[in-house]
Parts: sequence; structure tokens; C-alpha cells
Amino acid sequence: MANSARLPGDINRNDQILIAKTDRPGNDHLQFVWIVVCARRDADDELCGHRYGSNGSDFFQRKCPKCQGGAPGLHIEEWNAG
Repeated sequence: MANSARLPGDINRNDQILIAKTDRPGNDHLQFVWIVVCARRDADDELCGHRYGSNGSDFFQRKCPKCQGGAPGLHIEEWNAG
């Protein structure tokens, strides 16, 4: 797995939090799936909380596919069970 300065707990400019890096191949060249959760709040101050996968190279600009109209997330079903 390639090294990155990003660590679990880092938040991007769109309120997406990196919660884990996996060794599962992503769908971008030489990328791995990172597990991300949306920390965006709606007008009623409700937390979105949507979990999805992202290529490591996309994290800095990712938007939530559920509440921000972002691209569909990568498959992380086996990591959502916990």
C-alpha cells in the first residue's frame, strides 16, 4: 500500500472524515479504497453519517454521494458490519 500523509481522523474541505485505509484496490491507477464517513449536518443539525469508499487520490475533494451529490462510493460492505 502506498504511503500518504493523511491519517484516520483527517477531514477534507467537504466535511468528509477518513476513518480507515484498506489494502483493497481502488478503481483508480495504483489506488486503494479508503473508508470515509460524511460529517455534514443538515438544516436541522442532523448528521448525515453516510459511510462509503473512496480512492485515496480522491479524498481531498470528495463529496458525500448521499447528501452532497458526490460520485457513488466504492464498495465497503464488509467494513460496514462493525
